[in-house]
Amino acid sequence: MEKKYNIHFDLLTILACLMVVFFHCNMIFYNFSDTINWKISVVERCIVYSAIPIFFMLTGAKLMEYRKRYSTKEFVKKRLFRIGIPFAFWNAFYIVYSSVFGAGLPFSSLKEAISMFLNSDFQGRYWFFWPLFSIYAAIPVLSLILEAKQHRKYLWYTVYLAFTLRWLIYPILTLLDIEYNTYIAMPLAGGFIAYSIFGYLVSTEVWKKRKRFILYIAAVLGGLFAIIYTITTSQATGETQQMMISYHYFPSGLTGAAIFVFVKHAKLTKLIENEKLTKTIRNISECCMGIWLTHSFAIMVVLRITGIDQYSYLWSIVPTFFF
Repeated sequence: MEKKYNIHFDLLTILACLMVVFFHCNMIFYNFSDTINWKISVVERCIVYSAIPIFFMLTGAKLMEYRKRYSTKEFVKKRLFRIGIPFAFWNAFYIVYSSVFGAGLPFSSLKEAISMFLNSDFQGRYWFFWPLFSIYAAIPVLSLILEAKQHRKYLWYTVYLAFTLRWLIYPILTLLDIEYNTYIAMPLAGGFIAYSIFGYLVSTEVWKKRKRFILYIAAVLGGLFAIIYTITTSQATGETQQMMISYHYFPSGLTGAAIFVFVKHAKLTKLIENEKLTKTIRNISECCMGIWLTHSFAIMVVLRITGIDQYSYLWSIVPTFFF
């Protein structure tokens, strides 16, 4: 059974990819200064940090129903060729690059090489792929839940409980300086997988305007809280404070959920009818994983060639549209 094309997914993929490049160029955020440019960088960071939750939501939306289209064996093969092999290749690339242009091999033994690979030490921004692989490994099991009569209730229960424990209780206790027992968690939705379940659920149902509006308001309030908290605590300590800018806390999670829901429910009839534009969007979307893998190297090359100050405000804006 062929999967029906969904332009909303492609638009979300492109948007999330741009957001990832944007926050990797927004280095001014880390260099605290009580200036308008730094404060703008905080606002930008609090918005674009939701790119990772969006990516994981898309993973669930696209793959949870894979059994309707192909076997689990084919599912594994597709993930291996689309993500696994390119991931391994680019890790090898960074080893070779470091050996040729750096101080030699970045490791001294096979044991150290394996450790560095598993901890994304060859390219720190590749950390994203390990939780992604974990979600891939879980989806063949989670997808079986879809065969249950009341599977949506079970999945929504999982999402609500996981988000309550991680999105809300954890950051609130942290703000109150109360030590949190990390064993208090939803075992079936640990890490980022709750985002993938949420993405699947939202992609397969229609939300009423009132429900969407509540989410949008919650996302705005959560984002404002993160912005104000980050600015005020940074001013008090004299250095950038990042505690409330976390992929697992409610500001980033709510923003990602709001963007996902907004684009999913957007009426794009005229855009869909434009075959040429639709084809262009689809082609760009297919390049996004490649951009994820290569943009860090492109950034590094441009910085070395041009000598641009990566902590300048100009650098945080211009490169986004080239990488």
